Amino acid sequence: MVQFQNSLENARLPEWAPQYVNYSLLKLKLKDIIAVKDNAELDQVCQARKFIFQGTLDSEIEKVLSFYADVSTTIKHDLQDSEQSFDHFQDAVMDSQELDTIHKLHRVESKIEELQAVAKRITDLLQYVSLNMQAIRKILKKFAKHVEPTKPSPGFLALEIQHPHEPGWKMMQGTFLPANVSEQLDDMTSHTTLVAAATKVKHHYDKLRTWRSSLLKESSQDLAGAVAADDIGTEIENVLKSMDDMHRMAQRNAMLVHGLDWSERRAGIFEPAPIDELAVATTLGLVLNCLSSGLYMANYQLVLPNIRDYLTDIGAAVSMAGVVIGCCDIASIPGTIGYSVWTNSSFKAPLISSAVACILGNTLYCIGYDTKWLTILMAARLVTGLGSARTVNRRYIADFVRKAARTKASAAFVTCSAAGMALGPLLAVPMARVPTVQLGFITFNSITAGAYVMSLIWLVFLAVTIFCFEEPPIRADAIDHSKDSIPESTLQQPLLSDPQSPGGLESGQTTENGNGYTSPAKIKTTAAPKIPSMRSTLQPMIATFCILFLLKLVQQAYLDSLPLFSGKLYGWSSSQAGLMLAVFGLTVIPVNTAVGQISDHVSDRGLNAVTLFITAVGCGLLMCGGRPVWMYFLGGTLVFMCTVILEGSAMSLMSKIMHPSLARGTWNAGLMSTEAGTLGRLTGNLCLSLVSRITGVESDSEVYRFGFTLFGLMGFLTVSNLGYMLAIWKRLAS
Repeated sequence: MVQFQNSLENARLPEWAPQYVNYSLLKLKLKDIIAVKDNAELDQVCQARKFIFQGTLDSEIEKVLSFYADVSTTIKHDLQDSEQSFDHFQDAVMDSQELDTIHKLHRVESKIEELQAVAKRITDLLQYVSLNMQAIRKILKKFAKHVEPTKPSPGFLALEIQHPHEPGWKMMQGTFLPANVSEQLDDMTSHTTLVAAATKVKHHYDKLRTWRSSLLKESSQDLAGAVAADDIGTEIENVLKSMDDMHRMAQRNAMLVHGLDWSERRAGIFEPAPIDELAVATTLGLVLNCLSSGLYMANYQLVLPNIRDYLTDIGAAVSMAGVVIGCCDIASIPGTIGYSVWTNSSFKAPLISSAVACILGNTLYCIGYDTKWLTILMAARLVTGLGSARTVNRRYIADFVRKAARTKASAAFVTCSAAGMALGPLLAVPMARVPTVQLGFITFNSITAGAYVMSLIWLVFLAVTIFCFEEPPIRADAIDHSKDSIPESTLQQPLLSDPQSPGGLESGQTTENGNGYTSPAKIKTTAAPKIPSMRSTLQPMIATFCILFLLKLVQQAYLDSLPLFSGKLYGWSSSQAGLMLAVFGLTVIPVNTAVGQISDHVSDRGLNAVTLFITAVGCGLLMCGGRPVWMYFLGGTLVFMCTVILEGSAMSLMSKIMHPSLARGTWNAGLMSTEAGTLGRLTGNLCLSLVSRITGVESDSEVYRFGFTLFGLMGFLTVSNLGYMLAIWKRLAS
């Protein structure tokens, strides 16, 4: 690290020296942390020094980004001015009848020198990008070696650091910078302004070189004059070659540092944001996709308060409640995969299809009640399950929302989903006052009214989608994500420089071509490392998917059983049960906000382990079967709150340990996590029906036995999951 620090100081431009990352200062701050980190009595001092380090790093990042923006803007404006004068150069000089060949040649050479100065500034700024990205990466890598990285928080910028020689290695560092700084960081790491400027410089030089060659042939200069002209051409060509080399080095180093918005990861969005030209999402498109997610969750939860009364009225066993509710999940599992594939060609069609499925499902739900057929009720839930287009909603945000707007879009998606969870059961409260009306064979009462209301809402949604939703014109598979992650083919190539040498300069090496940059022929290369297989991340991924599966299993089992317990043991009406479920749904947002605050001080694996333990305690309280009443509701509150916390913390952990190949594409981590959750809900529903069949739920004693068996099973699965997590504890280190 001393070698790198010396190389950094030797390579930077003297006139820009204060604008580089102050690597030596950051090392001193890190040494202060290391000096006290193993002393338990100085834990608060250690935490304070970590905050000081992070604040210093944030200030350095802001300084670098601000300087880069200023210089790149100046280069852009200078080139625009040069381009305007260049447009008139041919008319004023080359086509002039008043200037002789020698004067024209001098003017061309003068123009080449101006162009060379611009190319030199571009090269200097590219080296600036390369050096600072290396400095940020190396200091954070050293930080992670000695101290646990700062936890990312929603609403703030998170830095993902990769290693040039270990493609499977990466770390996540939270910052105190606002999330929108990631857009500035992306602008610097992609340096598209510099790339465009370099392209213009080379284009202009090609024209000037052609004119110069033509003038040299026409001139009657002596040999010395010709040699001087050739020297001018050689000099700028060396600068242009150095510019190309430095661009490759800057691109290589910049690809190892990524700015992330943590809210996106917590929403299950792992794909990189599109470039601005392809960010074609409209406000209405975002609203419709968020509404689609919220309305489906409302439709899914709609039956929970009334399912016991519905089954009783049609003469079916109450023990079938879990199977009926789970039919949604049975259809949702293949439906989600189908929608994910469908989004490769369309987004409008899946949204229309999901709306039609929900309308048809609600209609069949009402018909099943009138005909007293359990089969039609189950078919209604199956069709409703096909209305789950959450993968479509997530992918629309991931593929077509620009980086600066993804935070709000992700937050809106999570909020609408949580609101939908509350809205479905909440409908039971006003619907409980609906009088029973018989219109022929159609029954309109407190049980079917909610389905009719949801059908009307879906009809409005369908009409707006058909006539107003704009199909994105550019497909996501055309997006170039090369700047967001390192392809394996790139990682297999040797580095252009010694890993200890910033910006391509080897330690202690002098420049070779007289332009302040090392000649490519003299740059030392290193052998490419062997890329680790996905097996290294397999067990941690299995652990996180098991957590996502388990949390939905336990959560759904509790929510499904709540109306049964409250109605049978406590005499609650369906509207009271619905209100209780709605309250649980509304707590999702504040609980997730609290998790964001807690996660600053607790590791993801630690938060998952503690929450799994508390979930097991909640299941133990629920095993008492409602005796006393406070114990049942305390256990239920612990289970629901902990499963909400687990969803965020497990997604957070998964985003850090997953293999890079799972970050995008049809079979991405977002889809698989959705499938794990859906499978968990299905299993929870089926467990409810199976246990109620075995124990019965007709008498109070049977309900007590049912609770003991069901939540005993949930507790056992939770403890088993916790045991597996502890067995691979070291592999879960993020």
